[in-house]
Amino acid sequence: MKQAPDFLRIEENMRTGPLAAHDFLGSDERSLAAIIYHDRLLLEQLGLTAKDFAQRMRYFSSKAGADAGPQIVDGKFAVERAEYIGRILCPFADNFQAPKAVITVVNKELGKKVVWSDLNVHLIEEHGFFEGEGAPFRIEPSFYAEVLEI
Repeated sequence: MKQAPDFLRIEENMRTGPLAAHDFLGSDERSLAAIIYHDRLLLEQLGLTAKDFAQRMRYFSSKAGADAGPQIVDGKFAVERAEYIGRILCPFADNFQAPKAVITVVNKELGKKVVWSDLNVHLIEEHGFFEGEGAPFRIEPSFYAEVLEI
């Protein structure tokens, strides 16, 4: 899959540049464009869009109290937010900065847990980027859709 020059620059920054420390691509050797395209196909199979996905994540993020312990949402989800000092820049150079915060959602009926950062919501909603395979904050669309009941 051919990538636009701006994607090549962004991918290079993610792999070896100043953004490499955040490990957005993980161990994934596919191009940035191929990663995004593959996840878009997965979403289509689920009957979802990146906006649908981000909206559901944002719903849970809004229910989590900062470092207040788990909040019970809709009677079956335990939602918790942990905040850390600092902000993290969007790797797509769109001047977006997210607070360093991690959201944890446990679907108590399924006994399954998912975790994401505030930046993940932005990356999915604005760029269709769920991160590469092996990335610490990779969002697996089918698993997260199941746990979050999207």
